Amino acid sequence: MNRPPNTTGENAGLIGRWWTRVEAREIKCVVWAFAWFYFILLSYFTIRPIRETMGIEGGTEKLPHLFLITFLAMLVAVPIYSAVVARLPRRWLVRVVYHFFAGCLLLFWSLLQVESELVHVWTARVIFIWINIFALFATSVFWSVLADLFRSNQAKRLFGLIAAGGTLGAITGSFLTSILATRLSTDSLLLIPAALLELGLACAWRLELNSHHLLDPDDVDTSVAARSLSEKSTGGGLWTGITQVFSSSYLASICLFLFLIQAFATQLYLQQADIVNHAIELREARTAFFAKIDLGTQLLTLLLQTTVAGAILRRLGISVALSVLPLIYMFGFAALASAPTLGVLMVIMVCTRAGAYGITVPSREVLFTVVSREQKYKSKSFIDTVVLRGGDALSSQLFGALQKFGASLTAMNWYAVPLTTVWLLIAWRLGRSQERRAKS
Repeated sequence: MNRPPNTTGENAGLIGRWWTRVEAREIKCVVWAFAWFYFILLSYFTIRPIRETMGIEGGTEKLPHLFLITFLAMLVAVPIYSAVVARLPRRWLVRVVYHFFAGCLLLFWSLLQVESELVHVWTARVIFIWINIFALFATSVFWSVLADLFRSNQAKRLFGLIAAGGTLGAITGSFLTSILATRLSTDSLLLIPAALLELGLACAWRLELNSHHLLDPDDVDTSVAARSLSEKSTGGGLWTGITQVFSSSYLASICLFLFLIQAFATQLYLQQADIVNHAIELREARTAFFAKIDLGTQLLTLLLQTTVAGAILRRLGISVALSVLPLIYMFGFAALASAPTLGVLMVIMVCTRAGAYGITVPSREVLFTVVSREQKYKSKSFIDTVVLRGGDALSSQLFGALQKFGASLTAMNWYAVPLTTVWLLIAWRLGRSQERRAKS
């Protein structure tokens, strides 16, 4: 007797369980998307520890100001990006964005060759801000393209697996930087991600060429319409994507959910800077410590993406998947309030980041599979950049104000615990809303 195709996956190994989720016509697109995300996060995590070190060297008391400047820079960048989106088809949009970021890295490298302390100081500050912008835009464009190519049911099966490509890139980048940080100069490290972004762009092009395989071959009308859309820009006005965020309760809920993620993450980030600043003196030791946190984060993230995220999305639903991170933060703030040490900090940073990357990221990207094409690119870029950096800015300013008024880290952590319950409720209701939209 012939067995159903799914039964073999139950006794298969890890790779077998991955591929039982992937239909034959989807394999090429999954592979190229996996590789593209691998190079994006490999490039980012190669330079991320540099950002942390530069932030501390500039003075931890100045970090809230840098977050505020980053937010203001986002306000300028988003309308420019929206104008580009309105005029370029998808394949050209991707090229322009990633060539621009690679060019910026080459420019920073050139500036650091100038023998001027003043130039180095200001370049370091710009790099700190730029890395924050790059991290959001590079990943936002990637997930916008995927939300445009994959349907909701495909996204729930495949986004966790594709996200694992980014995690492998992050692991590679963290490991690479932990080794190279004491062997290469900071300016030399900037050349590596520039080359990696170009490799990722080649993968993006292959994904575009094979994207027609994702379409249902029996649905001729949908296939023709999708091919037509891939050759066109989204059109629309400069501010359309932004105004739609405030006119849609669904998009507004996504904004609030992601805003709270970033606000709580920023509170932990600033506490990390303060604790590390007092506990570790040497610059190289700090960079190595941050790289170890990144490495631990990505190892746990990979485990969650390959064994947990897809299972939760398919079997328990997106509401449960979105609720995981608020629960992790709830227990994390309580633990850090009780014992603000390096060891506890490392565990909490690894768990919160892994929960975010391993479960929340694939889940939140599924949210955008049920919105219009213009919202996938314009509204999503606004949410992924301005809203997230707004969470950074507001949280960092509040953190700085509370410190000035004498609030301790312990007190701020206890204040945050009940707020995570509000976040939990928002996550649950947002997931229910996505499921209703997908069915309709």
